[in-house]
Amino acid sequence: MNNQTKLSGVQLTFFIIQTQIGVGILGLPFNVYLKSKQDAWIAVLLAGLLVQAVIMILWLLGRRFPSKSLFEYSKILLGKITGTFLNCGYILYALLVTALILMYSTKIIKMWVLIFTPKWIIMFLLIATAMYLASEDVIGISNIYVVVSSLIFFLLVISIIVLVTYPVEFRYLFPMGQSGVLGWLKGANEAYFSMLGFELLLILYPHFKQNEEKAILIHVTVANITVTIIYAFMTIVSIVTFSPTEIDIVPQPVLYFVKSLYLQIVERIDLVFVSLWVVNVITSLTSYLFFATEGTSFFLRKVKKIKRTILPIIFGVMGLIIALMVKFDQMEVYNKAVIYMSYAFVFFIPLMLLGISLVFKKHEREKQQ
Repeated sequence: MNNQTKLSGVQLTFFIIQTQIGVGILGLPFNVYLKSKQDAWIAVLLAGLLVQAVIMILWLLGRRFPSKSLFEYSKILLGKITGTFLNCGYILYALLVTALILMYSTKIIKMWVLIFTPKWIIMFLLIATAMYLASEDVIGISNIYVVVSSLIFFLLVISIIVLVTYPVEFRYLFPMGQSGVLGWLKGANEAYFSMLGFELLLILYPHFKQNEEKAILIHVTVANITVTIIYAFMTIVSIVTFSPTEIDIVPQPVLYFVKSLYLQIVERIDLVFVSLWVVNVITSLTSYLFFATEGTSFFLRKVKKIKRTILPIIFGVMGLIIALMVKFDQMEVYNKAVIYMSYAFVFFIPLMLLGISLVFKKHEREKQQ
């Protein structure tokens, strides 16, 4: 990659955090509870541990080609033709995830805030903002993520207020371990999708080349631990707030326990919560548009001027069209298809590339400067 941009480890940390925290935070406690019951928070911690194992694979792969992204070293490891097909697959994956985030976020916004607003208007406003941000370079996007990450603390503050003021019941967490390892794994699988975003390390690694290899791993690990703790905490608050019979029928428990708060200065604090949550949705959309843009830019090296302007618009419009084509009652089928696709592109393919790199001893030789 020519003209490497050098970003700080803090920017890398917040880039990953903002990509991971998005739509999933509202429904994750419900989805995991259905599989793991009162051990849902354990399943979330297990998911974080499994994600960390995958991060290690991505880091080991990236350190063998420190100045190149996935879209460059894939051709070195697989050959030009196969590598090009693989790159197209990753671009398609980023596009499909963009559409999925757009669908889920729109469904929640229509349910809680803009009930009578046509979904295409909501989707357009979300994707238009993301396209505008994705047209910036990685430095501009990272700086925005660092600033808006402060809003995440609002989620934690609201949850703490619930624990202090709402009549919670910690006995709902017991007996611990009753669902067993199988139940934990099923719950971890549900939590996995909400933690996606760490795979952007595949293209972000060369942008942070000025950092030591271990420093890059540490910063991504800090991001993963932060997200895991936030999700586990939200899950615990949801479990102790609602009874076992209630949480089984509450699809967005986080919003419901926020709505239960009464503050004299804010009548509908859940609407404030949704408004701030939308920022996290937009950053997730931006990250995946950035992913698709980065991949496509390697096919269009000679037209760099359109790299940060036209490409995000093209992918944004394509994501919008896909999201509008899929009806709300078809979202679960689409969701499962994208999750299965993510297993391949986030875990199996990077593991295969790492294996090829090690077996055939292919790696990047650093040039002395």
